Amino acid sequence: MANAYLKYYPVNNGDQSLIVLKDDTTLLIDCNIRKDSHGSADPEMYDVKKDLLGIIKKRNNNPFIDIFVLTHGDWDHCRGFKDNFYQGDPNKYGNSNREANEIIIDEMWFSPMIAEEASNDDEDVHQEEAERRLKLHRNNDKDKDLPGNRIKIIGYDGNKDYSDLSNLRIIPGTVVNTFNTKKQTNFSVFVHAPFKEHLQSAETDKNSTSIVFQARFKTNSSDTNFSCLAMFGGDSDHYSWDIILDKTIKYQNDKKEQALGWDIFLSPHHCSWSFFNDRPQADNPEPKPNSLKILDYRRSNAKVIASSREVIKDKPNPPHFSAKAEYVKKVTENNFMNTETNNKKGKTPQPIIFEVTPQGPMPPKTEEGTSKSAGTAGLGAINKPSTYGAKSI
Repeated sequence: MANAYLKYYPVNNGDQSLIVLKDDTTLLIDCNIRKDSHGSADPEMYDVKKDLLGIIKKRNNNPFIDIFVLTHGDWDHCRGFKDNFYQGDPNKYGNSNREANEIIIDEMWFSPMIAEEASNDDEDVHQEEAERRLKLHRNNDKDKDLPGNRIKIIGYDGNKDYSDLSNLRIIPGTVVNTFNTKKQTNFSVFVHAPFKEHLQSAETDKNSTSIVFQARFKTNSSDTNFSCLAMFGGDSDHYSWDIILDKTIKYQNDKKEQALGWDIFLSPHHCSWSFFNDRPQADNPEPKPNSLKILDYRRSNAKVIASSREVIKDKPNPPHFSAKAEYVKKVTENNFMNTETNNKKGKTPQPIIFEVTPQGPMPPKTEEGTSKSAGTAGLGAINKPSTYGAKSI
């Protein structure tokens, strides 16, 4: 694929999304690699790991991704981390790791809140790997900046103190255009959350403290407008979005940075009602005004993606049928897309893919990726000072 693209994987109720830039830089947002999807004969199970290995690059025959962002530590966002991603000194990656197709993460984007809420093995291992890398920086180890050791701290701390690592921190309001040491000119990320206020929100948990960011694509580096804006928010709830809306408008980044605009909106918490109001929905039936305002920042022909099982009226939920109804009011039924049902080959759900074009995000001209075969791709990225007082990086 000649242009940058975004890929949203069908992982049932869970998240795994991939951004690939023109220069083949890769950003993986969350992972949900189920063991029973590997080489699965189940026609309803997409082989996420096989597809990913078919896209990402290799260095010395070792597969790697440039950036891994774990929005928060719920298992449906980090499942498979322990078994599918390499942990430890990158210089010690050996034949056994290669035979297992363990993927090296050149640069981790790490939220300190994961340290506060660890509750599953994959999250624990992710935390241990982050702490290994942070220790290298604390000790000013000569290998701290090698690919496989790099790390950025996203947002603010809870109880753990990382104040001695302020040089690694990216705070909300920062526009990032350097990824795995490579400065991009046609791509950037605007970091929205977590704010300090998210640590004291009405529901201070993993969902409230999810990393939230806007991915921003340009056709030419000199362009003043973006050809594609995509919003990622993990399981962020309406408390989080209320703060995001307030802060973004207060510092005029809704205008200066177009930081609230979106062409593609990955519905938080798998199309949960928690984006709109407290659960259960029956007790809180009206959407919060600020949640609706967030959706009003959509651009022409905008799409909402539900990374979830099929959205139906029956329980269990999420996904919430009432949440889908609110999204549909904003974007129409045709522009509400569900990873489980949007596109199938036989009974196998396929990833939702958008190619970034000068006319905006479009379905790719050629199909890629099946349960048995992997996709291919390529891509490019930007960075400005933030009016929140953050540095450009």
